[in-house]
Amino acid sequence: MDGGRGLHADQPLKVVAIGGGTGLAALLRALKPEAGRTRDPWRLTGIVTVSDDGGSSGRLRDELGGIPPGDLRNCLSALTREESVLSDLLNYRFSGEGSLAGHSLGNLMLHAMADLTGDWVRAIRALSNVLVTVGRLYPSTVVPVVLKAEDMEGRRYTGETNVNSCTPPLARFWAEPLDAEPLPEAILAILQADLILLAPGSLYTSTIASLLVTELREAVFRTGHPVIYVANLMTEPGESSGLDLEAHLAAIQSHAHLAVSAVIANTAPLPPNLMRRYRQEGGTPLVADGKTICGVPVFAYALLDPEAEMVRHHPILLNRALRDVIASL
Repeated sequence: MDGGRGLHADQPLKVVAIGGGTGLAALLRALKPEAGRTRDPWRLTGIVTVSDDGGSSGRLRDELGGIPPGDLRNCLSALTREESVLSDLLNYRFSGEGSLAGHSLGNLMLHAMADLTGDWVRAIRALSNVLVTVGRLYPSTVVPVVLKAEDMEGRRYTGETNVNSCTPPLARFWAEPLDAEPLPEAILAILQADLILLAPGSLYTSTIASLLVTELREAVFRTGHPVIYVANLMTEPGESSGLDLEAHLAAIQSHAHLAVSAVIANTAPLPPNLMRRYRQEGGTPLVADGKTICGVPVFAYALLDPEAEMVRHHPILLNRALRDVIASL
């Protein structure tokens, strides 16, 4: 596979990235230069988990119904071609103590646009046109889904917030309703893709959650094209606490029923101040102990943003790693 032009010299590389929260946004930001260039741009599609039930998204979901818009907003912002006043407005969050306190303006805009158009796909497309984004964005489903889980001790968890604080590993993990339908546009993008990327982020509630939609997961399986997992930099207190990189991959393969083709992992050490802070919170670095995990090749690179105040992937370093891995598959 050519890292610039796809499977055929006269066709663009078609990439679908799946995930939620900040992880998918970080991955889309790293891919944005490839989708936005004038010559041989990649055809980039993001498919976003919509199970959030906390914060501004959760409040809007409870009060107005429909799917939570927060992760969609994050990803729209990541795909904006250039920073502008409009993109700043998208991420503006109200302060104070009134009914708007804590709400993101972008969340309200997405809900308003979905109400005006009667269609979440049209709402996202309309805002994308205003913001001038690269790539396409779809929710994994427009059915309000509830995540459910059971740990090894038989404890049950209902809702994304509760699953996020579970005791891993999980024995069972599913979404209700069980027959939630994905968007036809998302399925078509997957079936036409040359490559599927699983974004970093919360292991169960972001990376795996979208793949609980049965038809969407089956579409990924039917493509037969490479599936690359971009691993987290750290474990997350709660749902991935104590899980190493092998356990992350095993959870994806077990609950999403997918064969992963490759894993991209970080080798850069954390600065001492960040290491102390994350260890106090219960997080530990995810590192690759070898060149393969569970028979899956691991590609290790320095991916950490050295200037960020939190542990984050550096978009340029992640971009280079992705291009290198894609070229080698």
